Amino acid sequence: MADVEESVVETKGADLSKKSEADQKTAEAKAADAGKKPEGPTESKTNKNSKIWIAVGAVVLIAACICGWLFFVPNDIIKAPPAKRVASLDADAIYALDEFKNAEKQMKEFSDKKAAEFDKALKEKNGKAGAEAELQLLYRQLQNEVEVNNNKTMLPLKNKVTAAIAYVSAKKGLSVVLDKRIVVCGVPDITDEVKTVFQQKEEVKLPSEEDGSDSPIAYFDQSIVRKLKVFGEVDIKLTQARSDMAREYEKKAPKLSDSEREAMQREMSARFEALSQQMYAPLYQKVNNSVNKVAKDLGISLVLNKQTVMYGGRNITDEVIDTFNASLTGGAADESAASVPVADKAPAAK
Repeated sequence: MADVEESVVETKGADLSKKSEADQKTAEAKAADAGKKPEGPTESKTNKNSKIWIAVGAVVLIAACICGWLFFVPNDIIKAPPAKRVASLDADAIYALDEFKNAEKQMKEFSDKKAAEFDKALKEKNGKAGAEAELQLLYRQLQNEVEVNNNKTMLPLKNKVTAAIAYVSAKKGLSVVLDKRIVVCGVPDITDEVKTVFQQKEEVKLPSEEDGSDSPIAYFDQSIVRKLKVFGEVDIKLTQARSDMAREYEKKAPKLSDSEREAMQREMSARFEALSQQMYAPLYQKVNNSVNKVAKDLGISLVLNKQTVMYGGRNITDEVIDTFNASLTGGAADESAASVPVADKAPAAK
């Protein structure tokens, strides 16, 4: 049956072919009689419109490709347009390098040594007259020693990373580089280029600092805010509270069963967490209100933590600190300002 159908189709096709040839010969004969060349098949209006739209689409595609090339092309190939350029950097990949691992090990050993010194002094001076003032003085002294050591150990590496980021940014015409952890998509990643520059033996000189006064992204350094005197005073009080709880536990634990000791530990942990929240929360709120007020006054719509801005941006740390200090004495920053997006609002408690 299939063979018969194929035969019929072939026969019909042959008939149509013959008919088409006959029609073509007739047209040629008529044209010859009229002294004209035979005309080709007439193009339909639909086909003409289709070709027009195809041509328009091709032009749009080419324009899009050119625009994309202009945006991503390095600065050394073509001069960057005035529009702001943003890229991302995987900070974890940079700080996972051996140079940083060795530095962190050295800093931890030194910090643990100073913490042991403070714990020893806390046990010796606890309950004595004038102990609180002495402990506060010792705490600041030890904290300063740790900070000096950390800067001595880590600062050269951070400066080299900063120089590498600035070098790559200048080469690519970038104005802001963000930590990759807060970027979903839409900007190029320059991690590999920065690692290459950082690990080269030659000294990397830091380019001239770019003016960030008109940057679309602002930031403030939470670590600097966290080192203010008022936070240090809270740290001292919480350390004292932790020591008191430890002595309370040591006194009661021998008379308790294992389950009772575990319950007491959980209860003390919850009590300490509640106390920590009670003491830090008002300060954190004042910091957030200060950031919002500064951002509102300067017309800034986005503020990030300094740790997420690897290069560029507008630094408003000084303005935030001034506003925060004013709020401690009942200044205007106590009032809730208009909400402004702030990354990692509250500085992490140590």
